[in-house]
Amino acid sequence: MEALQMLKFSLKQQQLNFTEGWAVTEDELKDYADDDKDSVDLLGKLTSEIMEGGIDIDEVIHTVGQDDDD
Repeated sequence: MEALQMLKFSLKQQQLNFTEGWAVTEDELKDYADDDKDSVDLLGKLTSEIMEGGIDIDEVIHTVGQDDDD
């Protein structure tokens, strides 16, 4: 039991790094995002059309639900 308490204490003293070992760095992601300036923001376009009343959100949900390619 004492060994478990010591293990718990030592683990609490360590700081967790959730990004350690990532294959892509944050700088690489920023560079990739800068390269795609000409690409279309599909989600932004969809939400703006929904807010303007041009698209019914129920139709969007139904269409996405029909996509069984996964």
